[in-house]
Amino acid sequence: MMRFLTIILSLLPAWVMALDIRHPELREGSVLDQYSIDLIKHVAAKSGQELKLISYKAAKAQSRKEIQLQKGEYDIDWFGATADIEQRVSPIRYPILKGLLGNRVFITNKVTYGKLKRDMSMSDVQQFKLIQGTGWGDVPILQGGGFSNLTTTASFENIFKMVDGGRVDLFPRSVIEPYGELASRCSLDSHHQCSDKNLLVDDKLLVVYKLPMFFFVSPKRTDLIDLFNGYFENNYDDFEAFFQSHPLVQDSLKKLEGRTVYNIEKNNSLSAKTNQLPDKYWLN
Repeated sequence: MMRFLTIILSLLPAWVMALDIRHPELREGSVLDQYSIDLIKHVAAKSGQELKLISYKAAKAQSRKEIQLQKGEYDIDWFGATADIEQRVSPIRYPILKGLLGNRVFITNKVTYGKLKRDMSMSDVQQFKLIQGTGWGDVPILQGGGFSNLTTTASFENIFKMVDGGRVDLFPRSVIEPYGELASRCSLDSHHQCSDKNLLVDDKLLVVYKLPMFFFVSPKRTDLIDLFNGYFENNYDDFEAFFQSHPLVQDSLKKLEGRTVYNIEKNNSLSAKTNQLPDKYWLN
C-alpha cells in the first residue's frame, strides 16, 4: 500500500508538491531580511521545487520568536547564532553571511556623531550608551567586550526612536543593515544622514566580532532541515557564487573601507560545534 501511495505522489503535478515555507514578516527597510528570502528562493530553485512563501506575524522579541519556531507556528528564521538558540531550534550550521554579520557599524544621532573620532580608544567608545534588541545574540558579546552601558528593548521601532531622541547613543548594526533601515524611515542623503530626523550612519568606526548568522528551522520541519543542510553540504561553491555576486554583499564590503577597527576577540556564546566550523565558511 505504501509503495502504491509513493508512486501516486510521484505522478502528481508539480504544483501539488509545492514547498510551503512560513517565514517571519520582513522588517521595514531590512535588506538583511530580503537577502535571507533571496537565499531561500535560490535554495528552493536549486532543489527543483516550486516554492510558496507564507509571511507569518511573529513576536517582536527574539526569545519569543524562538519559542514560536520551536512549536512549529512558523518554519524558518535567521538569527545570530548562540549555543542557547541552537538547543531550542535546529541550526543550519552554515554562516549565510560568512561572518559579515559581526562587522558592526553604528546608527547614531547627530549630537553623538560629533563626539566620535577615528583616533578614539576602545575604552572611549565603550563609554557611550548602546542599545540592542531583547534576546539578540549580540548582547552578551558586546557586554563581554566591555560595552557594559547597554540597554535592550523588545520593540525594533522603539530602538530608532530612542536613538533619534538622544536617550541612547549608538545602535550597532551589521554593515549590511543600517542604510536600508534608515532609508525606509527618513530622507537619507548621500552621506547617509537623515535630513528630516536626528539619525545617521557613522562612517568612522567599526566593531568586529565572530558572529555567524544561521538559518534556524522548526524541529517539526525535518524536510527543510534536510533540504538546507543538503544544499550547503553538496553545493557550497554555488552558495559562494550567490554570496559574492549579491549586490548587498558587494555594497557592504565597500562600506567597510577606511574605518577604525575595534576587535572583540571572544564570543563565549557560540557553541563548540559552531566554533569548530572550517575557515572556508568565514570571510578572510
